[in-house]
Amino acid sequence: MSFDTLDVSPGNSGKLELNVGKMLTGAETKLTVHYVRGLKKGPFLGVQGCVHGDEAQPVRSFYSLLRSLDPETLSGTLAIVPVANPYAFSNFSRQSPDQHEQTNLWRAFPGNKNGTLTERYAFLLRSVLIDKSDFFVEFHSGGSAGRIQCRVDVDPDFRKKVGQKSKEMAYAFARGGSRLVHGVPLSTSSAPGVAIKKGKPSISVEIGGSYLPESEENLYSDSVEKGFRNLLIHLGMIQGKEKESKILYFDKSKRVEVNPSHGGYLLSRKTQYSDLGKKVRKGELLGEMLDPHTLEIVEELRSPMEGTLFYSRCSGPVEIGNKGFAIASKIQIK
Repeated sequence: MSFDTLDVSPGNSGKLELNVGKMLTGAETKLTVHYVRGLKKGPFLGVQGCVHGDEAQPVRSFYSLLRSLDPETLSGTLAIVPVANPYAFSNFSRQSPDQHEQTNLWRAFPGNKNGTLTERYAFLLRSVLIDKSDFFVEFHSGGSAGRIQCRVDVDPDFRKKVGQKSKEMAYAFARGGSRLVHGVPLSTSSAPGVAIKKGKPSISVEIGGSYLPESEENLYSDSVEKGFRNLLIHLGMIQGKEKESKILYFDKSKRVEVNPSHGGYLLSRKTQYSDLGKKVRKGELLGEMLDPHTLEIVEELRSPMEGTLFYSRCSGPVEIGNKGFAIASKIQIK
């Protein structure tokens, strides 16, 4: 079965299961598309989450958002694939356990209908969501290694119309919830990168983490849902007044990372939702690396400059050189 807006009458919502193939276990693997097609004409917004299997935060927000939308008042069509990579999702791993190449769905676009399972997911997602869309959004979150984040990524090349429209989408989403916008080149082998190449404005949302306390989880979920609704208002898909609060913008050239040079157990000092988007001082202690074998502190992770923390990690095992903290050294207020 293929998904086509012409197959779905206006004023309807539901879901379609798209068959991908039979796996080694004998089970069929599918992608599920949730759709809401409004009575009124409007844009087609394609959305996907869980491209990395351990980044499950968006699922909960999609559930709440879809239950709140009324096709009778919606303009246009919203199509969401909550779990873009069921293979990795079932294994709670960042990448697919494919036996040969292309195990990272984020780098597998535009896909191959006769390729590996990961490439086939990419091919179907591109055909269903990107090729048919006017606008596209990909959702990520922190994964199994304790990462937490709350921002929107957008390609910083705004010279073309598609870039300008993408920036406007990023600002609208951030004003609704995430507060931070990161200007970073999007890989041409990622879904947003392919969408932009096809002339379709696109952004990548990075909000939340995995297995967080409910009090923290609710803050991230609320950020996703408010940002999403503000984007829908911006695109003219739902009624309401677009929020126009101040946001913080920074680009890739104005950031530094603080990563451990020793593997060990990270004792993080920045584990809360409220820590993201806040100022840190030069020399401020962000975390310590505890050697789990000798039970000695072997490294202090301190901010090399004054700036804004936009990426952090909860306490737990971290390998040598893996990402620890990231700080924006120069912020623009938009």
